[in-house]
Amino acid sequence: MVRSLAFAVVLALSTAAAAQSVSIQLDANIFKAVGSAGGTLTVYAGAGDVPPLVGTTAVENGAVVFRPKFPLSPGVRYRAVFVAPNGATTERMFDGPPRPSTPTARVEHVYPSADVLPSNQLRLYIYFSAPMSRGEAEQRIHLLDDRGQVLRGVFLPGQELWDPGNRRLTMTFDPGRIKRDLVSNRSMGPPIAEGKQYTLVVDREWRDAKGVPLVESFRKPFRGGPAVRQPPDPKAWTISPPAAGSRTPLVVDFRRPMNYTLLQRMLKVNDKAGEISGTIDVGRNETEWRFTPRQSWTAGSYRLVVDTSLEDLAGNKIGQPFDIDVFDKITEHLTTATMAIPFEIRRSR
Repeated sequence: MVRSLAFAVVLALSTAAAAQSVSIQLDANIFKAVGSAGGTLTVYAGAGDVPPLVGTTAVENGAVVFRPKFPLSPGVRYRAVFVAPNGATTERMFDGPPRPSTPTARVEHVYPSADVLPSNQLRLYIYFSAPMSRGEAEQRIHLLDDRGQVLRGVFLPGQELWDPGNRRLTMTFDPGRIKRDLVSNRSMGPPIAEGKQYTLVVDREWRDAKGVPLVESFRKPFRGGPAVRQPPDPKAWTISPPAAGSRTPLVVDFRRPMNYTLLQRMLKVNDKAGEISGTIDVGRNETEWRFTPRQSWTAGSYRLVVDTSLEDLAGNKIGQPFDIDVFDKITEHLTTATMAIPFEIRRSR
């Protein structure tokens, strides 16, 4: 009995010693359990029964390291819990980063940039000058009618699609109201009506990733235009090749506005050796694409390579109207299907 009690005391002391030998640290958004090459490190935001933060865990230089997927939020307390292989537990509380007091983030651009959008407009892209906080889009973005009343049920519910840097937000209009012959379309009509005036509003109270509101609210007035049902036809595009020996941009005129974000990656310029490098500029309300090569053009044959998933404003892909399949999922995706449009660069006379 005495030996068992002594063993229990020794075990308790060794477990406590193991727990005390581990130091939990926070360094530049990274949590570390220093002093153990094994065990689990879990981090929670706030108090109460909350799920742990999402992130990745690794063992580095004799420490268990946890990297949160998203930046830590100002004004939030974080609880880090380390459990050693022998069950010993160490906890430590940390404060999130300090909350800045001066607003710096603002809405930089909204695409489409035109002031007339088709009544079957599919997506809006909102570009911010700094990373933004997630989970606020539904309450911070509003579409007003011509009387200033907020329109409900306009955007796809529960959607908040960000780029990896949390600076570009994609908002999709409810496809059930856009695609013809669906119940929502027949009962409610499209989110945008031809001939009606609207205003897109982004609230100033929306906080950036550091917890600071925007510098100012944003408003984009526009009018509903005719629906666009015909898919884009590259054969109707106008390609204006520059002269050899220059770095004058190659200009492609689409004859209609196209999806700004997809234009950044779904058009390429190839010569006989393959893709050539250069910079892209989209202008004239997304009806024009310009490509400036890093090196001067040389005379010869080229191809404009087009990903057939490229969309216009209404989500019509090349050769495929948006309405063709009412069960199509509304997603942006990469595809290997391409088509090529040949053109020539000639020497100037």
